[in-house]
Amino acid sequence: METQLYFFWSSISLTIFYLFYMVLLKRETFFQWNRIYLLSALCVSMVLPLIDFSTLIALPKTELINSTLSVIGSGKLAIVTEQEFNWLPVIYWIGVMFTAALLLMKLSGVKKQMKLPEKGSAFSFWRTKVIDQGLADFVAIDAHENVHVKQLHTLDVILIELVRVFFWFNPLIYCYRSSLKVIHEYLADEHAANFTGSKKQYAMVLFLQNFKAGSALTNTFYNPSLLEVRIRMLQRKKSNTYRLWKYALCMPLIGLMAVMCSFSASDFISGGTNKIDQAASFPGGFEAFSKYLIKTARKVSNKDGKVQVSFTVETNGEVTNEKVQNSLDEASDKEALRVIKLSPKWEPALQNGKKVRSAYQIGINFQSDYQINR
Repeated sequence: METQLYFFWSSISLTIFYLFYMVLLKRETFFQWNRIYLLSALCVSMVLPLIDFSTLIALPKTELINSTLSVIGSGKLAIVTEQEFNWLPVIYWIGVMFTAALLLMKLSGVKKQMKLPEKGSAFSFWRTKVIDQGLADFVAIDAHENVHVKQLHTLDVILIELVRVFFWFNPLIYCYRSSLKVIHEYLADEHAANFTGSKKQYAMVLFLQNFKAGSALTNTFYNPSLLEVRIRMLQRKKSNTYRLWKYALCMPLIGLMAVMCSFSASDFISGGTNKIDQAASFPGGFEAFSKYLIKTARKVSNKDGKVQVSFTVETNGEVTNEKVQNSLDEASDKEALRVIKLSPKWEPALQNGKKVRSAYQIGINFQSDYQINR
């Protein structure tokens, strides 16, 4: 799968799974289930677009051939050096390096904070707790941080930070991170409330505490931005177990995403059990088709560049469904379609000995005469 297509479908998957969580699961008190769901949704969204399910799902059985032909104003075949520079990969990798550098700085900050904790600190990272012994309600705070340590909440944070390095441009990653950290606090609060006598009393502990917060990578007892939601969740009535049925709905959701990703990955690609045995061919082969295009096409615009055209070869060899996939300008687009429409009949593709329809995509590169020798 192409890189851009991968990021597109992984982002779509992240969005759908997160919307599902916000609409159906966020208000439930099944904190551990919500944690598992968000982590699973994150991992599935990263992996699902990489898997080709076309062998399991019946999809259109057509074949795509990518080629680029150069049409010079003088009508001669020539090798043209590409002058365009794609900035997207450069911008993306700059973002990756910048985000990775920030992560390393945060980890360094955590290490420093653990070695030289400030007065009033109360946080945990991995299996280490940093709690000021002089804090009031030390027992409840210690119980709170114990949950973070025993349930390995730091692993969740590190996982999503690593994903964020490569998906720095996607705001949904920040939403996943925020939701997971809130769930971590719900889980720890639920346990720690038992050490203060009542949930109301523990809510007062949260409300009255005012001490140093840890790094963004740590699990922090005091977090003013989460204070209100944590206190509200403490007062919420426990969800009935029958409401667990909601989590079963994510299975058809995964199936839907698998179908969508497979369709994009295998669109115009032979897949499934009935693969195309022999691709359609132009009379005389692809070299003859190249010569036909260069002989027939004209340079009709002052603009240089490529027109991507897709078309279908029918069972009788006729070329149909000519469409511009990537446009250059109106004149060049029309010229590219005209040339494809005038194409002689092809030898149709064969599947299990029978003639079948198949699809092609051709890039026609329109260049000016002065670029021939570059």
